[in-house]
Amino acid sequence: MRNLSKVQKMNEERDKNRLQEVGERLRKIREKEVKISLDELASRCDVTKGNISNIENGKKDFTFTTFLEIAKGLGVHPKYLLDHGFKFLKED
Repeated sequence: MRNLSKVQKMNEERDKNRLQEVGERLRKIREKEVKISLDELASRCDVTKGNISNIENGKKDFTFTTFLEIAKGLGVHPKYLLDHGFKFLKED
C-alpha cells in the first residue's frame, strides 16, 4: 500500500481533475464541433482508439506529442484545444 503525504494526495487529486477537464474538452470538440467518431479520429492521427478514449475519460495522462497528434486529427490548432476557461487557470 502506498503511504502518500497529504500534499501528494492533493496533487494526485488535482492532476486527476485536470485530466478529466481536458478530456471532456477534447470529447466535446470531437463530438459536437468536428462530429467524428473515436475510430475516425484514431485513423486521422497516430493515437489508438483506446488511448483516445482513456484520455477523453480522464483516465490516462498523455505526452505533448500525443496532444499535438490529437489536434492534428481533429483539424484544429493545439491552442484551440486549450482555449477554454479551465478551472486550474483560476487557481493561480
